[in-house]
Amino acid sequence: MFDFQVSKHPHFDNACREFALRHNLTEVAQAAGMNVQMLRNKLNPEQKHQLTCIDLTRITDVTEDASLLDALLSQMHCLPSVPVNELTTEKLDIYALRATAEVGQLAAFAASGEKMTPGRRNALVSNINSGVRYLSLAALAVHARIHSNPALASTLDAVGGLGASMGIS
Repeated sequence: MFDFQVSKHPHFDNACREFALRHNLTEVAQAAGMNVQMLRNKLNPEQKHQLTCIDLTRITDVTEDASLLDALLSQMHCLPSVPVNELTTEKLDIYALRATAEVGQLAAFAASGEKMTPGRRNALVSNINSGVRYLSLAALAVHARIHSNPALASTLDAVGGLGASMGIS
């Protein structure tokens, strides 16, 4: 069983502030069926109002921006979300290339030796979350390709069973 610990870093509060700056809240509120001032208040950590799970799912669905969910998961020391509704087995090469690009951005920063500013930290976290997301989608695409071919799936199951019976892991 997992022992979830809430991070002392304000990942979710920071994500709420950034989300409010990145999106037109009037349009988001209208599309989500919310009052725009209430949405502004809920995205402001200094206000008493807070986002509910329903609010979070609505605005994530409307904007297709998972940054609030990722920050919530990060607050709980979990990996970012992976939207499996985006999964298509034909995009395996795209997922691999995008994951490589995100890791390349991370490597470029590490090699540059530049000072870590809050903006840079947010950009790096975004790169890392995107990289994990694309690698996860690539893994799911490979899994779907294998299981879409019954002969290949049966062969892999048989080889896996052989390895298990011989004590090979």
